[in-house]
Parts: sequence; C-alpha cells; structure tokens
Amino acid sequence: MRNRTYPIAVVLVFGLALSGCASVTGLGWLGGSSSAVAYNDTAWCVPRKLKKVLNRVADRYGRVQVHSTKRWWLENWWKGGAKHSMHLDCRAVDFSVRGDPASVVAFLKAQRDVGGYKYYPGGHYHIDNGRRRTW
Repeated sequence: MRNRTYPIAVVLVFGLALSGCASVTGLGWLGGSSSAVAYNDTAWCVPRKLKKVLNRVADRYGRVQVHSTKRWWLENWWKGGAKHSMHLDCRAVDFSVRGDPASVVAFLKAQRDVGGYKYYPGGHYHIDNGRRRTW
C-alpha cells in the first residue's frame, strides 16, 4: 500500500470546511468550547459566523438556549413564519438568554455578523445573516 502525503493547504481547507460541524458527533473539537450554547434544534445548519455571535452572547450574558434553526416550509407555515424566512435557508437562529432585553438587543445590534435582529416578548431573540434590519 502506498503512503500518501497531502499538502498542508489541502489539510487546512478540509479542516476549515469542517469547522462549522462541531455539532456532528465526534467533531466537537473543531468548534471550540460551545457548552455555553445549548441547542434544542439542529446545530448543523447555523452559519459559523452566527455560532460565533451566540458564543459571544453566552460569554457576556450566560448560557444561551437555541430554540429554532432550520425550519421546513410546513413547520415555518405552522409557526406563522414569514414566507421567505431565513430559517428556511439555515440563515437564522431563535434563542433565549438571561439579561436585560434592551442590553441584549444593543449587543446584537453591535455585532457586524448580525443582519436581522429582534426581541420577542416572552424572552426569545432572533438573529440572522441577512441584510441589516429589525421589525
């Protein structure tokens, strides 16, 4: 059997491609420590930049509980989501965290990787990586 060696660039590209897959069993070491962020929904489709935002929120306010990430069209309709919701394309996260809502919203607004952001009465926040907006 021939011993293959791969250029370091190939190894780095493969490693970067997997870096957003920390939620895959056995690959937690790729995403660093994410114990402060707990997922009630799939973590695999959350964009890497939004995962970093969630980690920064956790660092500042404590444990983050993610409630909604990927939604299929029927689920989105059932929950009353927008017809072209970013949840349909794995580009949005709904979560809760303790802290003064005005402070958390100001913190989210200051994050350059957050496009849309909103606080829902009842304690849930929404962030996505679309254009900058709130509603």
